[in-house]
Amino acid sequence: MCRNEKHQDIRMWLMTGTDYFGRNSWQWEDEAQRIQYAKSRMDGKEVAPFALTYRRQMTGEIGYTRQEGYEYWHVFAEQVLRRFGPTHEAEKSLREMGSVKYQGDVAKFLMEMENLNIHARVTGIAWRKMIEDQLPIGALRRLSHREYVDDGEWLEPVRTVTRAEEDFKERKDLRGGGPSGATRGEKRKFEDSKPTVAAKRVKKQYTAKEKADYQNKKAGERKVKKEGSVAPTGEVRHTVWSEAHQGVDQKVVDKRKSDNECTRCGMRNYLWKHCRKQIQVSAVYRGQSKPKRPSAFAPKRPPQVATVAVDGKGESSKRAVQRPPLGPLTMTTFYKKSSRYRQPR
Repeated sequence: MCRNEKHQDIRMWLMTGTDYFGRNSWQWEDEAQRIQYAKSRMDGKEVAPFALTYRRQMTGEIGYTRQEGYEYWHVFAEQVLRRFGPTHEAEKSLREMGSVKYQGDVAKFLMEMENLNIHARVTGIAWRKMIEDQLPIGALRRLSHREYVDDGEWLEPVRTVTRAEEDFKERKDLRGGGPSGATRGEKRKFEDSKPTVAAKRVKKQYTAKEKADYQNKKAGERKVKKEGSVAPTGEVRHTVWSEAHQGVDQKVVDKRKSDNECTRCGMRNYLWKHCRKQIQVSAVYRGQSKPKRPSAFAPKRPPQVATVAVDGKGESSKRAVQRPPLGPLTMTTFYKKSSRYRQPR
C-alpha cells in the first residue's frame, strides 16, 4: 500500500488499500491491524492529527472514550472520506467539464467528460450541447442524419463518426493534401503569395525632460524667425545702425523686418551687419541708376527727321516727320516685316 500524497485523491488511496488487503488476506485477517497499517502510511501535517485521534478512540487509551465499530475497515474508510473527501464535488465537476477541450482524440475527450459527469449528472440537451460544441463539423454533419432519444444510444455514434472523421484527416495528411486538395508545394506557394501586413508602429513615449527640451527648442526657433534673422555668416561690414540705414524710412525698415529681409537692402538670408550691397532707400537704388539695355527682340525703327515749315508770317507751324516712301506691299515684304516682331520659341 502506497503512502498518501498531497495531490492524490483520497478515494483512490482507499481503493488501493482495499485491493492490497484483498490480495494478501491471509496476512491481514484482523481488520484492526489493517487500520493501524493504513494509519502508518498517512503522512503530513493535515492527516497526522486525525490518525492519532482515531487510534486513541479505537483503543480507548490515555483516557479517550472507546468508540464502538472503529476497528472495522469500512468505518475507517467512511471517517476518512468525511474528513478528507472532496466537498461541493458536483459544482467542481461541472466547472471542470466546461474547461475540457477536444484535441483530436475523441476517446480521451469522452472519457474525461464521462468521468466528470458521474458527479455532475448532466443529462439531456445540456449534456449533448457540451459535447457537440467541441466536435468537428464533419462529425456533426454525419450525426445529423439520424435522431437519438437516449443519451447512451447517442454517445456511441458520436464516438464512431468522430473517430471516422479523425481517420479521414489522418489519411489526408499522409497523402500531403491541403485544405483544397493541393500539394504541399502549392500550399506553401499560396501562403507565400499572401500580402504581408506591416507591423503597427508603436508610438514613442517621451519623458517630461525631453518634452521640455523640445518646447524650448521650438520657442528659440520661433524667436529667431520673428526677428527675421539667419545665423550670421561672413565678416561684419556695418556696426552703426544709423550709418547703415541712412535715408531709409522707418516704415520701410519695419516692413522688411516683418518679411524677414535685410533692413538695409531688402534682400534675404543675412543680417544688415553683413550686407555687402548698396543701401536701398525704397524701390529705387540710391545714386545713379544703370541705363537699361535695349532688348534684343525689339523692332528696329527707321530714324525720324524733324522739319519745320515756315509760313509767310515767319511763324513756325506744326512739326512734320519725314518718313521713307513705302514700296508696294507684297507677300515677301509682309513676311519680312512681320518676322521682326516674332518671338523666338
